[in-house]
Amino acid sequence: MYLKLISCKIITREISSLVAGSKNVIDITYIKQDFHNKPAVLKDIIQAEIDRIDEDADCHTNDLKENDLKAILIGYGLCSNATVGLKSKKYPLVIPKAHDCSTFFLGSKERYKEYFENCGGSYFYSQGFLDMGATNNDEKHLAMLREEYMEKFEDEDTVEYLISMEKDMLKNYNCATYVYWDETRLEGSREIVMDIAAKKGWDFREMKGENTLLKALIEGPWDEDKFVIVPPGSEMTPSFDEEIMKLKEK
Repeated sequence: MYLKLISCKIITREISSLVAGSKNVIDITYIKQDFHNKPAVLKDIIQAEIDRIDEDADCHTNDLKENDLKAILIGYGLCSNATVGLKSKKYPLVIPKAHDCSTFFLGSKERYKEYFENCGGSYFYSQGFLDMGATNNDEKHLAMLREEYMEKFEDEDTVEYLISMEKDMLKNYNCATYVYWDETRLEGSREIVMDIAAKKGWDFREMKGENTLLKALIEGPWDEDKFVIVPPGSEMTPSFDEEIMKLKEK
């Protein structure tokens, strides 16, 4: 199959390890991880990429014959509703049933659920997060949010209220979990996450991930238990249950 993948850059190593051995031809567009805290902006960016493919304006697909492209794979989960409402006029969208990229690293929504039921308050660190310099620097994170909120609301009291809510949320974290795949693990990464945990006064956990979900995304077929397949003109919506998402009824 010829497939298009639009993916968060945070899973570049994991995706690359799978695409290299895939029987399918996968054309990939990576999107910066910086938009993680701006789901509305992220949604617009992903939709713009889908529109380019629909219009045959994508530089990697404009020489395809009709019907060569079988599907557009979305390398995101629900991700603060950034994928809700995405649609293509011409191709099915394949969206993994996942809350966020943590599910990709762990391998399934079931394993994600089990982990957080037993180990709540965990902040996940993968190789991709470390590659991009993500150390969960609270001050840097809050400064970025304050700038974003001021641009949006232009009201100091509103901004400070939102920042105080964010600080309260950060207090809920008490553990740094280093999740890795053998295929993408780099020497010294474990120690970096241990150091982050020590500086924050958090517990440290280490967990071996699984490539099950991302491999199924790349290879197909797409089991309805793991993916929502969105036909052309349709869209996905949250299901607010263990399935995470579903097709939106027309």
